Amino acid sequence: MNITRAILPVRRGRSPRALSLALGAALALSLPTASSHGAALPDKVAEGRPCEVRGVAEQAAEELKRCGQTAFDALFAQAPAGGMPYGPMRGQLLRCGPCGQPVTDRALGLLAGAVWHGKVFHTDRRGGHLYQIVGPGLRVIRGEVGYATHPDDGREAIRIEYPHDTGGMITDWLREVRPGVYAGVVTLTEPGFQPWRVADFVLYR
Repeated sequence: MNITRAILPVRRGRSPRALSLALGAALALSLPTASSHGAALPDKVAEGRPCEVRGVAEQAAEELKRCGQTAFDALFAQAPAGGMPYGPMRGQLLRCGPCGQPVTDRALGLLAGAVWHGKVFHTDRRGGHLYQIVGPGLRVIRGEVGYATHPDDGREAIRIEYPHDTGGMITDWLREVRPGVYAGVVTLTEPGFQPWRVADFVLYR
């Protein structure tokens, strides 16, 4: 199964823990959108068009939101791993597989944004660790960060694993599509099943 080419629907037979982790991981990737920045969410996703990212920070995030799945996958496949992220990074959800909701769903964005406030990286040039930020500055869910070979294309990407808080079931994969802007894919690996894709997201400073 190619985890960067299809967001799989929730399947029968998955354990409740796996489904909870999948949904939690997807919700843990969206910052406050229209409510916090005063900006409207994009109304449509441009299917069939190349995914072009020319802006930085929030502008780049908005451009990625308008990319269709195929175009996003092509951009991710072609992008380099890039420099190691460091310090506080903001992010937004692009697609949520287990939720069955598009990024333009305002209720989903507001719900996730009320819970999660980003990632803080403690890294050097080769890797390190990070924490998710939940609620009023509470750091939870430690992740281990480093370069690794992406399982789909054999090229280098930045891998984030959460061995302590998710039992190693959740993995984030990052590639830098613009300076300081990272396209991300979340996968869930459950014993006895192939890895399946949970969500796409963007991180930016």
